[in-house]
Amino acid sequence: MFGYDLGIDLGSSSIVISVPGKGVVVDEPSYVAYDVQTEKILYAGRRAYYLEGREPDGISVIQPIVNGAVANYSIALQMVRFFMDKVIGKSLFKPRVVASVSAISTDLEKRTLISVLITAGARSVCLVEEPLCAALGADVDPLYPNGVFVIDIGGGTTDMAIISQGSLNQLEAIRIAGNSFDSEIMRYMRDKYGILIGKRTAEDVKISIGCAVEREEDVALQVRGRDALTGMPAMAEITGNEVYACLKPLFKEITDAAKAFFERSTPQLMADITAGAVILTGGSSAFYGIDSFFSYELGLDVTIPNDAELCVSKGTVAALNKMHLLDQYGYGFKTKQDVRIG
Repeated sequence: MFGYDLGIDLGSSSIVISVPGKGVVVDEPSYVAYDVQTEKILYAGRRAYYLEGREPDGISVIQPIVNGAVANYSIALQMVRFFMDKVIGKSLFKPRVVASVSAISTDLEKRTLISVLITAGARSVCLVEEPLCAALGADVDPLYPNGVFVIDIGGGTTDMAIISQGSLNQLEAIRIAGNSFDSEIMRYMRDKYGILIGKRTAEDVKISIGCAVEREEDVALQVRGRDALTGMPAMAEITGNEVYACLKPLFKEITDAAKAFFERSTPQLMADITAGAVILTGGSSAFYGIDSFFSYELGLDVTIPNDAELCVSKGTVAALNKMHLLDQYGYGFKTKQDVRIG
């Protein structure tokens, strides 16, 4: 395949690869099952995700991307190469890649990510911050002169930015996001019911009955796990409003960070945001009532675009198509020589 370009959203929870003109072609959990002795991957994506918590001896399941950064270089490289090969096959022509990156990534973390992508098969890589990708994926015009406030709640981080005329006017990120919600649900089940559950079960609870506001008509879910005292199988029923009470402090930390973010904004940007709406994206934007919660806490209108969980990935493709505009703001493709890859 000649001239392939790829947009990659490589997150803590999922890897999404998009192709201009084709849309999303890979959407898999960013989990890897590998042989502990050889460090060779056995499965990647959904199959590894379902194996988590059920690994046989000698097999480990990990997320090689943690809080938006590469945590295990070798395993991350194998995972990215596996999924890129699924898209481009045995093509002799290496693709250009636009990849999203957390707003709080350090220079070292960015160079490491570029190294992973190029070693995995990319010809060159351009990194674009997740909130800018999210805005582009939500069809925000990159040359729109007024400030637009974007909050992207991903798996490892929540990234916030005010975007004006194609650039990040202000930027902030906190390490409270989807993985934090899962951990809090696991802690709640242990402390309240004395039941130990795995990360997958916690994520199922979050997706099935999670909510950011109290429900008038509550819902419930049977949760199975292991009794913390006896080690025997145990089960408890948890309600959506329990999950709301459990996660409310974390949501409050996100909105408090957004309020502090506002205090550093110029009066003109604040006027732009007040006249418009906050754009909420990322997988956690699917929580029941999350737009109402953020609207109440921030005193602003909040909109959730269609396919909000895919906005970052869609934005990487939009960035590929608009590089002639973004390059004037310092975005550009880097090759292996730029990151000193042997």
